[in-house]
Amino acid sequence: MDAKKTKKIYGLVFGVFLGSFLWAGNALAFKLGENQTFFIDSNFDLGGRSEVSATLRQVGDHALFYVADDWWAGLNTAEVEAANAAIVSLSNEFDQTIYHRLTQVYGSEWSPGIDNDLRITIFITKIKLGTGGYFNSTDEYYRSQLPSSNEREMLYLNSAYLDSSSAKIFLAHEFQHMINFYQKEKLRNSVEEIWLNEARSEYAATLCGYDNTYEGSNLERRVKDFLRYSTDSLTEWQNESADYAAVNLFMQYLASRYGEQLLTNSMKTEAIGIASIDQALAAAGFSERFDDIFYNWLIANFVNDCQLGAGQKYCYLNSLLGYSRFHVSPQMSNLMAVREGVKFSFADSVKDWSGRWYEILPVGSGLNLMVNFHGASATNFQAALLVFNLDGTKSLRFLSLDSAQAASTILSGFGNQISSAVLILFNQTKQTGFSANEPTYEFSYDAQITSSNALPSPTVSPLPATPTITPQPVPVANPGFADGLLIRAKGDSKVYIVKGQYRRWIQTPQILAAYPHLGWQSIVEVSSEQLNWYQESWLIRADGDARVYEINGDGTKHWLNMSAEAFGQSGRYWDMVYIVNRTERDLYRTGAEVFFKIIFYEQVA
Repeated sequence: MDAKKTKKIYGLVFGVFLGSFLWAGNALAFKLGENQTFFIDSNFDLGGRSEVSATLRQVGDHALFYVADDWWAGLNTAEVEAANAAIVSLSNEFDQTIYHRLTQVYGSEWSPGIDNDLRITIFITKIKLGTGGYFNSTDEYYRSQLPSSNEREMLYLNSAYLDSSSAKIFLAHEFQHMINFYQKEKLRNSVEEIWLNEARSEYAATLCGYDNTYEGSNLERRVKDFLRYSTDSLTEWQNESADYAAVNLFMQYLASRYGEQLLTNSMKTEAIGIASIDQALAAAGFSERFDDIFYNWLIANFVNDCQLGAGQKYCYLNSLLGYSRFHVSPQMSNLMAVREGVKFSFADSVKDWSGRWYEILPVGSGLNLMVNFHGASATNFQAALLVFNLDGTKSLRFLSLDSAQAASTILSGFGNQISSAVLILFNQTKQTGFSANEPTYEFSYDAQITSSNALPSPTVSPLPATPTITPQPVPVANPGFADGLLIRAKGDSKVYIVKGQYRRWIQTPQILAAYPHLGWQSIVEVSSEQLNWYQESWLIRADGDARVYEINGDGTKHWLNMSAEAFGQSGRYWDMVYIVNRTERDLYRTGAEVFFKIIFYEQVA
């Protein structure tokens, strides 16, 4: 018998059901039909409530299923029967598939946990549409520590999707978050990077076999999203459908190629994010590291051809993800007349761990193609040319970037041997500490038609007759502007408000109008050096409201729904937070919340 199963004691209890049972758990007894009031996150609750009354409707070997009373009361007789059947089916699915499969790969949840019971609690209630469910780590703490804790290992599912095939996918997704909390935070005192935590949850559906039939699967949904947003950063997390798609497809590539044991080993280490995968790869004896795998994945996303190169590195091994079903399109295709001196230049920017694919096509033949790439300073780009030949073969040419992030190469026979070339690149400046608002890094490349088969020799400057000393820039002194001063650099229209060592962009005249004591006439024009002495801040909170928001340049605000500890670990500082009035706060459109540690949820669309 499974060590997690509990003894069943049969008895007769009067209540909602004609007959029900008294279940004796490891330390607690639960009775079908009993009532509990649970705390719930008001930001997810359909009615904005913080407490909801619920009744125990099903007891499984590994889970207790409570259902919100207000939702249940609104069902007719036929709907009650259907809901009962769906809950029983979900309970069986959790016991027979989800629990065993995910604990086998990822490890156990906290058990018997804070409530000293071997079963977790699953609460089915009315959650806002678009969210399939969530896990709130607040419940894993005692109420004396966090007053809104339910003091249970607990998951929340949206009643709107109870009778859909997605319910089991949402349950598997959220259960992984519960496991992740125990394995990383409780056992190893680590807070996992959000992107990797979500990646493990996304792959849970595949582990449980729910993607074996492609049509209508979670995998199909993520493929469609990825093909629409193929340049989304893997590591920046904004809780958008593109984020889920990116981590899902990366895990499809990673797990099928390196095995489930890699997932297990990356969970069972204090390291997080990229470092945890590198440790797992080394432990398994693989020579590749995360950056190698990421680049191979980018190439596979475009070419998806197991015949290219050795080791089938540039394709998906999952038979459901063949080329006919999955490959990305280039961001840009440029036709070049094959005539001496014809040149094309392009500049763009990219976030870390985000792919770009640029196609160059010949019009004519007989000459060569020279490609020059250059990344901005303090970057760490990788770039390669995927070459398609007229005879149907393909090859890869990796560019060797120098310390200035520059590289050049020549492709011979452009047009008469080569049918197209695709520049594939990414940047990897940051390795950890990712947030919802990552910086962008600039790069440029040019393509030129030439008859030469050799790259131009580097220009050598003659040595000066006498040594010259380049004067070092003198650091700009603290301008000493008073807090609350409005400033703008000469020749720039952007207006900032100063606080301490920070400046915050006042994006619109409406924001300025929210403060009667401020006005355009009070703006002080300063030098660009004085402006740049101040670090830019994008954090606000309204007076009397503890919620801190991150403001994006598109006029949206994103609540930082995280603990104080997680706030600091995310690279943000409390003195960056500007206190604003409620009028300004409400001028920003509400965007996706930024979660770190406390809540993980499954986005439906």
